[in-house]
Amino acid sequence: MSEMHDKLGELKQSLLKLDIVLDVKLNPNLHDREIRLDNGWVIKIGRGLDFYQKPNSWFEIGANDLSLRKCLETNVDIFKVTSPQ
Repeated sequence: MSEMHDKLGELKQSLLKLDIVLDVKLNPNLHDREIRLDNGWVIKIGRGLDFYQKPNSWFEIGANDLSLRKCLETNVDIFKVTSPQ
C-alpha cells in the first residue's frame, strides 16, 4: 500500500503539470476498478488491469510483450452519468 501511495503521488504531481487533478479513493470492499471523469463519463474495468495471464516462463513469447500474452476475460463499460453523484 505504501509503494502504491508513493507511485500515485508521483503520478498526481506529473498530471498537475498538465492541469489535471487526480483524486484517488480506495475502497477495500470493492474489487472492480472505475475511473470517474469530471465531465460525467465513467470507465469501469471488471478485473482492474489484472487480466493478463502469467506466462509459464519469463523467457517465452509474450512474457514482456503484453500484446502477445494470453488474457483473462473481462468487461470494460464506458458510460455517461447524467445526474451528479
